[in-house]
Amino acid sequence: MRRGLPYPPVPRIAPSLARNTRRLSILLACVLLFIAESASQTGSKRPDQRDEEQTRRLADGVTYSSLILKKARCTVHTVLVDLSRPGLALRLGKGLDHISGLERVHSIMHRADSLGLYKKVIAGVNANFWQAGSNHPIGPTVIDGVILNNRKYKNWSGLARTTAGRLLLDTFDLEAEVVTRYGRFAVSRFNERYDSTSVVIYTPYTGSSVPSIDMSYILQASADSVTDESESDSGLTAAVDSIWGVSPESGTLKAQFEYLAPPLANTLVPCRITHVDTGFVIVPRNGGVLSFGKGQFPVFFSVMIGDTFSLATRLIPEVQGPVVEMTSGTPRLVRDGRVSVEWQQEGLRKPRFVSGNFGRTAFGLSRDGKTAILVTVEPPNRRQRRRGISLQDLAALMVERGAYHALNFDGGSSATMVIDDTTVSPPGGNRSSRKISTALLVVNP
Repeated sequence: MRRGLPYPPVPRIAPSLARNTRRLSILLACVLLFIAESASQTGSKRPDQRDEEQTRRLADGVTYSSLILKKARCTVHTVLVDLSRPGLALRLGKGLDHISGLERVHSIMHRADSLGLYKKVIAGVNANFWQAGSNHPIGPTVIDGVILNNRKYKNWSGLARTTAGRLLLDTFDLEAEVVTRYGRFAVSRFNERYDSTSVVIYTPYTGSSVPSIDMSYILQASADSVTDESESDSGLTAAVDSIWGVSPESGTLKAQFEYLAPPLANTLVPCRITHVDTGFVIVPRNGGVLSFGKGQFPVFFSVMIGDTFSLATRLIPEVQGPVVEMTSGTPRLVRDGRVSVEWQQEGLRKPRFVSGNFGRTAFGLSRDGKTAILVTVEPPNRRQRRRGISLQDLAALMVERGAYHALNFDGGSSATMVIDDTTVSPPGGNRSSRKISTALLVVNP
């Protein structure tokens, strides 16, 4: 130690050691930050990151909730329906009451209220997917016992409601036959002809006649081009002639019939023939039109006015009891209380449909079958920073909401929920939603 220096000199740190020390400090800070972030994710959330849920009662046995998932950046709307309560039921509504009709969920509900079909329509969501071009609902579809479509698409799932009130989810197909005292023959389709030889049944949802005539379109087209009444008549005749020339039902033998008992699926319904023709045939409101096409006619079948037959329909897989409502969707989301997104089993081919974050609508059923769960996730919106949800996350959400079985309905921009006469998804009011084919309604009948 040198004289005059009270303390020994501090040794100088080598530059390389100083750099390593700084690196270690930065690394330690990163580790501490990672630990703190992990603790915040597994522990309590920051106040601004907590999910927000608001719940309110819509009616006795019907509860609505709105949940904002801040981390997932999506909004979930849920309606829980206690089906054990007398006076609550699920019904299916059809856009414009026509097989090809598209209409907003709010409008379908408002029309049902205005016509007095139910005491009150409490809530509604969109249901079936529909075919591009024809706009027909995809998969077996039954409304108040009247069949709109009987054939399943690929291996898609469906929802059926029996007259006893039981709700069932499965990959349903609906077979149909005409049964007489002398024999029976298969009915290929309802409300649509796929070939010239099969037997087809047309119900009132196909329009007022077979072949179907869109009178509103014809009259509008005539009004735009005529100058007097005589031209209007000739224009109408020309339009009808053009329909007759291209319709697959022109010249086919058709039998108009009426129901002798309320129409139902998965049972026998007695019918009586009221008219026979090969031209235009009116579709009665309480019946339909049986078209034999241009194939081999069943020689044992009598088509005299007044003759009777039975319309026999059968669900596959088998279901006990008549069925009054059916709708379809894809894929199955929950089976026996566990997440089971069965998109490949049901014939879907686009992984993006499964994994992408889209608006979604789903239906779930509790284990005891007494609670229906209707869920809609709002479609993506950049301005509001919403991003939708994947089917895997939707399935997990349905389990969290109490679903023992669950089915995905049409989604994307079609994802709609209406409560108390107000569209809550998508946000923006009743005219913000897309027109859809069918709606599942919660009603007080």
